[in-house]
Amino acid sequence: MYRTDSNRLALIPLADKSWRLCDRSVARTDAASLIAYVELLDSGMYEVVWVSIGFGTARYPSLETVFRAASRMLKRSRTGGAFKPEPIPHRPPAHA
Repeated sequence: MYRTDSNRLALIPLADKSWRLCDRSVARTDAASLIAYVELLDSGMYEVVWVSIGFGTARYPSLETVFRAASRMLKRSRTGGAFKPEPIPHRPPAHA
């Protein structure tokens, strides 16, 4: 297991190049402890699928930047409540 300096975030191995990023301040039995899935790509980038504190996927050049992003999102989620979803851009109807 890899932990950050704060010991709040932990990487739990799933396979050679994939991990779960978990919030150690939440009980392991609580689904809210899972923050994201992280995978090391062949390109050397880390792809993150955000689960509980963000939405969607993102790529980062290092685990350090993954942890920084997760820390920022955790801080925002504590101070700002739930995230407001991004609006979906609408397209005009197709003309036949």
